[in-house]
Amino acid sequence: MINLNLFQHKIKLNVRFMDLDAMHHVNNARYLNFLEESRIAYSQEVLQQFNDIKSFNAVVARIEIDYLRPIQFGEEVAVYTRVSKIGTKSFHFESVITTENNEGYAIAAKAHQALVNIDIKSGKSDAIPMDIRKKIEEFEGKPLET
Repeated sequence: MINLNLFQHKIKLNVRFMDLDAMHHVNNARYLNFLEESRIAYSQEVLQQFNDIKSFNAVVARIEIDYLRPIQFGEEVAVYTRVSKIGTKSFHFESVITTENNEGYAIAAKAHQALVNIDIKSGKSDAIPMDIRKKIEEFEGKPLET
């Protein structure tokens, strides 16, 4: 069972008609957009980073999604996100996508995402600055494993 209380960051998104596929539910590729929106919001709100595309210095190295139930048009989507692990040059987001309707909420998907910090000029991996690590650990309320 997923404990949503472990997640300090949450954003709400609306399902748009353009998000639907031929099966009349949200296309699986759109879940990647939901995760991206959440990562960016976390970075901007928690880290005060990436408010300008020129300052974005992390690339996605891996995303793993478990689809648990379809998302329907008219349901409200919430994405809960936390940094679950931080290394020297990479960090891992854990996310849970939920839906809400008049029957309550349900978990639609869970995801793990690995991002690598890069040097913009060289394009090579780079160490995560200590101030960023500190902000993440303060927000998450604990030291994170490396």
